[in-house]
Amino acid sequence: MSAAKPNYSLWSRFRGHANDFLFRRLGLLNFFRVAITVEDSFGTPGDTLTTATLCREIKQRYPRIKINCLTPNPALLTHEPAIDTLNRPRGFLGISFAYWYDELNPARGQILNLLAPIMKRLGIADYRYKARVYLSDDELQWAQQQVAGLPRPIISINAMSREMVKVWPVENWRRLIPELTRLGTVTQLGDNKEPVFEGVTSWAGKLSMRQSMALLTQVQVHIGPDSFLMHAANGVDVPSVIIYGGSRSPICSGYSENANLYVDIECSPCWLHDSHGDQCPYAIKCMNMIPPETVLAAVKEKLPAT
Repeated sequence: MSAAKPNYSLWSRFRGHANDFLFRRLGLLNFFRVAITVEDSFGTPGDTLTTATLCREIKQRYPRIKINCLTPNPALLTHEPAIDTLNRPRGFLGISFAYWYDELNPARGQILNLLAPIMKRLGIADYRYKARVYLSDDELQWAQQQVAGLPRPIISINAMSREMVKVWPVENWRRLIPELTRLGTVTQLGDNKEPVFEGVTSWAGKLSMRQSMALLTQVQVHIGPDSFLMHAANGVDVPSVIIYGGSRSPICSGYSENANLYVDIECSPCWLHDSHGDQCPYAIKCMNMIPPETVLAAVKEKLPAT
């Protein structure tokens, strides 16, 4: 006679309820030095850095808790002191929760900071939305060598995003860049999908994400969309001019240190996603409503006084 198969569905439901009960009691977990797993659910590089912010906020309040982070981008968190382990198995009884913000549905008026839903579930009412990037001395020295001899200030740009509703028209960049070169050296970061611009020092498509973060430490102002490099720049205390347009609200992801250029029109924020097959029926007019002159003025305000 064969042994009865365990009811994994029943066990999964029990573990889910126990998990929900316990992670609302972080003080208890802290007292017993319990290990928890925080999952980087969306897995984009920008979300990975925001997941690290969540881990730091937990660790700051509950330093005895051991945090394991599940992420597809472990290299970005290599030196993160708030995270004890990366991509370890949860374990049979492992307490885990996901960094998730699908509750921020503009159709229901849910326009909140990205961390607000999970912080509410954790019972954390007051937190600081601020990225932090940790780099080695070798990485910092490498970055200094890359820009040695370039005239200051150094302004970095990033034109592309995985979501087309976040992309400012290339024609606007071509009008802006000559004005930026009058202010200093313009460097281009991003992947190999970046447009080719004249008058810039381009590292687009040539660097790892950690190298890009390191180079940002040598920059005085960053310009680009709501993307990984926005979070990375904030993580090394570089102010940014972020061209939001209208697809996302800076209430959700914008950093207070930045100039967040947002257009509030009848369809904003739409949260359209290329990966969902979404297409803007208005030819992304919100992006066209932000002229180069507005971006240039914001850059001048963020540049340090000379």
